[in-house]
Amino acid sequence: MDLLDVRHLVHNALENSSPHAHSQGQLFLVHSGLVSVVTKNQHWVMPSGCVGWVPPQMLHGATVHGDMRGTSMYFSEDFSRKKMPTELKVVRTSPLLASLLAEISEHQCHQQNPAYIAVLADVLHRLPAQTLFVPMPVDPRLLRMAQALLKQPDDETNLDGWAEKIGMSRRTLTRRFQQETGWSIGQWRQQMRLLLALEKLSAGLPVTTVALDMGYQSVSAFIKVFRQYLACTPKAWLEQSGTAAQSYFTK
Repeated sequence: MDLLDVRHLVHNALENSSPHAHSQGQLFLVHSGLVSVVTKNQHWVMPSGCVGWVPPQMLHGATVHGDMRGTSMYFSEDFSRKKMPTELKVVRTSPLLASLLAEISEHQCHQQNPAYIAVLADVLHRLPAQTLFVPMPVDPRLLRMAQALLKQPDDETNLDGWAEKIGMSRRTLTRRFQQETGWSIGQWRQQMRLLLALEKLSAGLPVTTVALDMGYQSVSAFIKVFRQYLACTPKAWLEQSGTAAQSYFTK
């Protein structure tokens, strides 16, 4: 059998899973709420209406932020390695993908249709990957800096300050960070703050609190950046996040 198990999940508070790996491939659907996934090299967030794929044996941890409904599907290692993406991938749920997943989920206990599962793999390959992630550097000193910023996103230490803290010249810091992540430190920090803001908003924190916690000087500045990235205000995003996938998944 290609599909081994389907689990429907409901969480009502902040929950963390420690880093782990499994032999099966895992497809994770977020119906409402938000989940963040951390691997060795990346930090992802998955709002409602997203589907995430974790290949077999990939070390990962997950955090549920506030109320969340989701579904996990586990596929055999052989099928996962032969047919599914070889790297972690997060995509937006399309009507076709949602219909396939709903059909597979509904009938998996009674019968398995290989044609549906084959189309699912093809669709997952074809859909563009989402960009709600930050890549993590490999150099231990740069990684230490990135992890510190994730813990304290409002830290305003400048490049000279960080260079001194981690024992690296400013020029080497900026050059290596760009080489290892593909992003400038400014781009990375902006994206990191946005992702953490989504997590805190999903956990129920007020917009003002989130804006200040992320290091923005005003709520309006935070809303401006939020709108640039997500084309809506934090309030509108919260309203959408609870209903984005409801028209596709009714269970």
